[in-house]
Amino acid sequence: MSPNGRIPAADDTRQRAPSILIVDDMPSTGFLLESMLSAEGYHVRVFQRAMMALQAAHEEPPHLILLDINMPEMNGYELCRQLKAAPLLKDIPVIFISALNETVDKVEAFRMGGVDYLTKPFQLEEVQARVETHLKIRTLQRRLTAQNETVKQQNLLLDEWNTNLKHRVMQQTVLVRTRLEEANRRKKSIQETSDLLLLMYVDLLNRSNRLLGNNNQIVVDLAESMMETLQLPSSQREEIKIAAFIHDIGLFIDSDHPLNRSTFPESDEHGNHSINGTELLAAGRRLREIRLILRHQHDEYDGSGFPDGLAGEKIPLGSRIIHLARFINTVHARQTGIKAADEMNSELAAVMGSKFDPALAAAARKAVNEVLHAVDPSQEP
Repeated sequence: MSPNGRIPAADDTRQRAPSILIVDDMPSTGFLLESMLSAEGYHVRVFQRAMMALQAAHEEPPHLILLDINMPEMNGYELCRQLKAAPLLKDIPVIFISALNETVDKVEAFRMGGVDYLTKPFQLEEVQARVETHLKIRTLQRRLTAQNETVKQQNLLLDEWNTNLKHRVMQQTVLVRTRLEEANRRKKSIQETSDLLLLMYVDLLNRSNRLLGNNNQIVVDLAESMMETLQLPSSQREEIKIAAFIHDIGLFIDSDHPLNRSTFPESDEHGNHSINGTELLAAGRRLREIRLILRHQHDEYDGSGFPDGLAGEKIPLGSRIIHLARFINTVHARQTGIKAADEMNSELAAVMGSKFDPALAAAARKAVNEVLHAVDPSQEP
């Protein structure tokens, strides 16, 4: 035995082997356990005094401790309690080996943090089996702890990566949204400019050709009069008014341009009038919303019109109003003189319900009296 109370190990060269600390005040017990465990390849240290064992454990923590209970100065329970209170030592498995065989002693040993309990006299095979089992458990626990720590670090890195990714996605989203809004503003500006240029072009044509200008203005006035009688909402009136103003825009891309004609056509001689107009409005923003009105301005109420053969209320209301206004203007324009309002109303009555919506009859009669009287005040309304 050394002066510090440690019994020298049989072989101190096996530093890489699992380290076992034996604490027992009986030299014979310590020697027996050391011999048996050293023969199994363990690195063994033996102490008879608890304080010396505690200091040695702090200096070089073992993998497992075999601990007696009844010892001078400090018993095994107290030593175990102090071991479990030390952060670096608290996870070391402690196996109690004692002559105490009462249940209360065993319970106290487990309460202090012991993982197992052997009763003296013990069998060497049993000690060996218990030691091997708890070293394996401890190895698995440490491995699991290391893996958990690795997973924890990986999760932290993943969280950081996700946070950075979210930040970058948010930045890119803001950038894309900003660019998209700018593109939409430019598109809106281009569309509005396209609308304005188209309306200016139509107005220029109207001013350049008296026949064309008068025709469009009368159609607009007739449509406005009917819309007022029908008490349509202002937004709807504005759309139909613009549609009436440019209702013959499809003729501009025909080879037989209306500016070169001495008389304005009664009908769509080419059959593509309304379709051409619809295509011309596709690039605009606001005008694009009235394409359906222009497309169906030649559809008859009984379904005999073109280009789609719509019938009844399936034809947009704006299309029905402009179709009726165009008919009134065409009948009026082909006369050598202004036809009397009552004769015009008679001619309208003959086609209401077939060509035109009968629900517009009253509004049409009022429009004839108002608009045609305004064109030639000599006519009595």
